[in-house]
Amino acid sequence: RQRGAREPVRPRARGAMTDIFGMTGMPKGTEPPKVKSMMEAGDTDGDHKIGTIHRSGREIIHISVGKAGCGMGHEFYRDLAEEHMIEYHNDDLRGTFMGTDPGQEAHTDVFFDEGTAHRASGSCRYVPRCILVDLNMQDLAQVTQGPLGHLYRPENLIGNDEGSGNCYAKAFHMEGPELAEQVLDIVRKESEKCNCLQGVQFSHAIAGGTGSGLTGFLLKVLREWFDSRSKILLQNFSLVPSQDFCDVVLEPYNAALAFHDLFEHSDQVFVYDNHALDKVCKRTCKSDAPKRQEMNDIVALCMSGLTSGLRFKGPLNADLRKMHTNLVPFKGCHFLISSFAGHDEEKLASVTHTGPTQKKSALALAQQMVQQDNVTCKCLPLFAGSDGKPPARILASWAAWRGMWKTEEVDRILYEMSKVGSRFDVHYPDWIPKPIASNVCQQGHANHGDSVVYIANNTAIIDVLDYTVQTWERMFAKKAYVSAFKEAGIEEDDLKESKQIMEYIMEQYREYASYPDKIVEEGKVNEDGIKNEEQRHIAEELQDLVQRDGTLKDMEIKLADDRLRRR
Repeated sequence: RQRGAREPVRPRARGAMTDIFGMTGMPKGTEPPKVKSMMEAGDTDGDHKIGTIHRSGREIIHISVGKAGCGMGHEFYRDLAEEHMIEYHNDDLRGTFMGTDPGQEAHTDVFFDEGTAHRASGSCRYVPRCILVDLNMQDLAQVTQGPLGHLYRPENLIGNDEGSGNCYAKAFHMEGPELAEQVLDIVRKESEKCNCLQGVQFSHAIAGGTGSGLTGFLLKVLREWFDSRSKILLQNFSLVPSQDFCDVVLEPYNAALAFHDLFEHSDQVFVYDNHALDKVCKRTCKSDAPKRQEMNDIVALCMSGLTSGLRFKGPLNADLRKMHTNLVPFKGCHFLISSFAGHDEEKLASVTHTGPTQKKSALALAQQMVQQDNVTCKCLPLFAGSDGKPPARILASWAAWRGMWKTEEVDRILYEMSKVGSRFDVHYPDWIPKPIASNVCQQGHANHGDSVVYIANNTAIIDVLDYTVQTWERMFAKKAYVSAFKEAGIEEDDLKESKQIMEYIMEQYREYASYPDKIVEEGKVNEDGIKNEEQRHIAEELQDLVQRDGTLKDMEIKLADDRLRRR
């Protein structure tokens, strides 16, 4: 796709961004920095030592884009500072480690850089490895005016007052590239300082212009710039449109174009929406009108919980590559649903029949993490199926546990949830033997203690995409606001293509949701699983074997079933 192949509004067209670093003083054609692997760095166990502090060698660069993205990223770094005991209230000690447990400081390098030593104490000062970008300086100033805002490097705050006019096209083609040059130059410098850069993550909203257009521009350039052999992952924490929270008229077009970029250039996308976040806040914060900071804090809880295995030690650790491998079983289907269990004390008490001050049980948290009330986007993750619609299927999932949990207990509970005949059996397909992966981090959350973040690649994501498609169709039927995109370099065909991409994603998820668990069950052929004559021939062979020999081993049936699926 070359959305910039047409006559661009400015010389900087979408298809001519490969040597963008040449505009910032870096010679054109310069290769991206070679990021050392752990073995190249002389480390064999993934944990090496620099000076007196152990380092994980699994660094991540965080980029916050737009007003909503900067708000989510800001709360995320507030969680990180509190969990790693990094002072940000006291001006004299800002950025220094104030804890007594060495484990809290051990892997701060995942999201923090080491700055200049503190003058008074000589101790190390930590600086967020974070870039904040916006096309509105006033919004950027609001995020950074508090005590936590003084932790950021001033040169990592990038913005201007040009504005995107809530239009993806203007942010992508007109105003965004100028800021992108500065952003990418900082990414280059940060990646050169990393020992083993693991990925780049974005926090942004796709309803507005800056969060959708500028993020899409950055994703495309980073995907082209990073060497494919480096295996650096790009992941997004994206706030998507919701029915009751819409203040941007161009939201359907912006979101469709953004989904196109996320589909092509991102490795995994964690989806959130204001409707679900508002409901979670009302239930857990006991507030009739939750503040935006409280809603951002729910997103931050999921982000910090998901990355806790990278930042703290535990019996079952994890990294981005391992999570991506487990969460994305099919290429292109990388849109993920999140939930957080551990903040609703009263509900946990009613489930476990204990007082809210007693220790949370692993079973109670496991039950809570799959409930619809805790899902952070509006969908039906446990839809049982009706009117010809297949049930919601959890193709893959990841449970990030925090607390002093025993791995045996966690494994047993997750197995009981997904085994054949369980309450959730209909949602976990039999053709993925172990659909729930997990890690255990022994460091609890700074405010919520023992908790679990549950990430699911669920076919219920169709509900989220379908809402955007429906609103897009209503607007485009009358060609409303199409002229605003044409003026900025995006034609009608580009808008249609983005909608077709969303429909393709939905169709893929519908197909996987319709896959039957067993092709031959109790000696009968499941007709829903037969797609062509070759499959039917193999199914008949399998049926004949079952009828001739009722004692055929389960393993032989499974092997034949697998052979059928490969066809």
